Amino acid sequence: MRNRETILDEIALRRASIVDAREEFDTGDLSQDELTALVERDERAIAKLEEELASWVEVAPKKIRRRRKSLLILGVSCLLFAALGSVVAALSLRQAGSSSTGNLSLSQSQRIHQLSLQAEADLAGGNVTAALSAYQQVLELSPQNPEALIQSGWLTFSAGSTTKDTKLMSRGITLLAKSISVAPLNPAAHLYYGIVAASTPQNQALAKSQFKLFLRLHPSAAQRAIAKPFLSRYGLH
Repeated sequence: MRNRETILDEIALRRASIVDAREEFDTGDLSQDELTALVERDERAIAKLEEELASWVEVAPKKIRRRRKSLLILGVSCLLFAALGSVVAALSLRQAGSSSTGNLSLSQSQRIHQLSLQAEADLAGGNVTAALSAYQQVLELSPQNPEALIQSGWLTFSAGSTTKDTKLMSRGITLLAKSISVAPLNPAAHLYYGIVAASTPQNQALAKSQFKLFLRLHPSAAQRAIAKPFLSRYGLH
């Protein structure tokens, strides 16, 4: 069996390939038939990769110790992310095996903590731009910080979806995929990657697989509340 990081890297590449194909279609470089063939090919590959990834999750510990809560924005309106900043939900992002500071010095750790608190306050106040800037600064200090990866990925994708900026969307997808690689036992990573996939008709199989993984990781009540409409859609409980 291939290692988890290799699988996640391939998923991210496949997702980026789909975004690129749609961009080429928009500019007239691909026909509708060519776009459909490329998307279907990559989606089939992603579905198989997600099944392979699920086998890693099955052997993960079921009891996950949760650390402090932080805030995530759920800017979903009709599954098209048109209302950024409309809802701020408390999610347990930092979980066992997903330390955000690693071997950083104390001063760096303090700075990360300060920036995270600042980002949470910005989200609570509806200032998405400032929050995203703070999380990006966290990633400059700690590129594998799970919370910052999830938050930045979600906010970047949402911004790109709202403005129809495919480059931003691709960047957001890559960050969310990396968050799963860094913190595979973090339900929030799978939750938001699943929401992203659920936003387009072509990605329903991928979305369902992500929500299945999400449920296996024993998410918090707050996380399940956010996932509820998607779980109902896919017949998951």
